[in-house]
Amino acid sequence: MPATLDTNALLRLALRDVPAQYDIVRDLVTAENAHFVVSDTAIAEVVHALMHHYHFSREQVVDIIEAILSEPAFTTSTRLITVTLNQFLHQPKLSYTDCYLAEEAATSRNSPLLTFDKDLAKHHPAAQLLT
Repeated sequence: MPATLDTNALLRLALRDVPAQYDIVRDLVTAENAHFVVSDTAIAEVVHALMHHYHFSREQVVDIIEAILSEPAFTTSTRLITVTLNQFLHQPKLSYTDCYLAEEAATSRNSPLLTFDKDLAKHHPAAQLLT
């Protein structure tokens, strides 16, 4: 059974800002037969941290998340996250979480995301304004 990596481990791997911790995670991920789960929640937390604590641009965040998704040792919701990243990159008024929720509703359930968020309803076709 694969282990699950948390947000801090993913951040250390992506940013290499704490060398000792980076080395630990890198060694785990590159070990023979390495297999880890990366949850959608951890990805959302990485996006939040990169945007709000490290002040990366949307483009930089997308590049980092795409690098995480491409790691062969990781199992993720690659398709859903990739579609979410595309919306996030092209809809600057929407948060990653808003994009994820709308994409999840559209792609996983083929249903609308009901919301009171006018920007979300205006900028994402899967979101429907509650009135």
